[in-house]
Amino acid sequence: MLLGVDVASIDRIARALQRRPRFAERIYTERERQYCATKPERWAARWAAKEAVRKLYGSAREPIPAMREIEVGAGRGAPHVRVRGEGTDIAVSLTHDAGVAIAVVAARGIGGVARADVPVDMRLPARPADGHKGTFGHVLVVAGARGYTGAPQLAALGAARGGAGLVTVCVPEAIYPIVAARCLEVMPTPLPDGGSGVLRSDGLDVLRERLRTADSLVIGPGLGRSPETVDALLDVLQNLVCPAVVDADGLNIAAAAEFDWRHCGQPVVLTPHPAEMARLAQLETAIVQDDREGVATRYAHERGAIVVLKGAKTVIAAPDGRVHTDAHSVVALATGGTGDVLAGLVGSFIAQRLDPFDAAVAAVTVHAHAGLLVQTRRGRAGALASDLLRALPRAQEQLRRALEAG
Repeated sequence: MLLGVDVASIDRIARALQRRPRFAERIYTERERQYCATKPERWAARWAAKEAVRKLYGSAREPIPAMREIEVGAGRGAPHVRVRGEGTDIAVSLTHDAGVAIAVVAARGIGGVARADVPVDMRLPARPADGHKGTFGHVLVVAGARGYTGAPQLAALGAARGGAGLVTVCVPEAIYPIVAARCLEVMPTPLPDGGSGVLRSDGLDVLRERLRTADSLVIGPGLGRSPETVDALLDVLQNLVCPAVVDADGLNIAAAAEFDWRHCGQPVVLTPHPAEMARLAQLETAIVQDDREGVATRYAHERGAIVVLKGAKTVIAAPDGRVHTDAHSVVALATGGTGDVLAGLVGSFIAQRLDPFDAAVAAVTVHAHAGLLVQTRRGRAGALASDLLRALPRAQEQLRRALEAG
């Protein structure tokens, strides 16, 4: 539990309001000014509350907001706190007596992320101060098909928001104009497709050229399952030159072909949801859900791939027996596109030189914490994958600081 306490002199705040006409505008929001009006105890109580919130942020080693970025609202029941325009779960108690106003604030964490949710053995990629884009790796994303133009963008931006120095997204030529128009921070590349709008063998020469400089590959989101795509995808998997993250249709194609991941020649991370895991393991989805850790662990050991079995309390299992079960259950993540973001994030951490299992654990944790940030701000329903993308840098920074603090 994080706490912040402050005491303010009512008379001192009243004098400041009288002597400096712009004092109120610099410190208080418009709604606060309207509420406080001519009551000096209200002005002083809000000053104390703002200072207490700043102390709370300081104790959490978070960037401390300016006084005017904190708003202490009033209504029925207890006061509420907004920071930088967003609602918070910060509890606040205000009182005044004997010429002073006192504020006490408390929260389990800042932005909905509690320190207790950070795995003690989690690693994050190093971020040296003298690093450059080459330091932080190159992720190649192969995704998308006609009618599925969002998946490549979400996966690529997930990799970029994870801190990768360079991200290239390869898409069928027919959808290239759509994807390229929305890719400002990543590099889009068209793959020849004969006008089909799907990944085909026509594009493999270009893809292989791009793979020569890639540190990790993310393949599968939105690819579809056309016969041409099946042949092209299996060709890529059988001739990997860097570690790969396989998601979505990449998993479904591999399951139908009973593909042996041990033939890849490179570490492979699979990111199935329960139904995809059932197809891979040739089980019923209910059986997967009844024994999530057991199914993931057995498949990883028998098939030689790292498994990230998504869902509430995501399971990460490695062929060598390592297993990690994430503590989070974030219902806001139960929406289309968030899995594409996770695939890109895993690829990003691999490109930044983390061991693939460590990369998967870190990506799942950061992804879940970002989901908590979104859930705190937006609610449990209605969050979008694009909201998650915006929350990833802050979530990673919070976790990084918590790890540094021990």
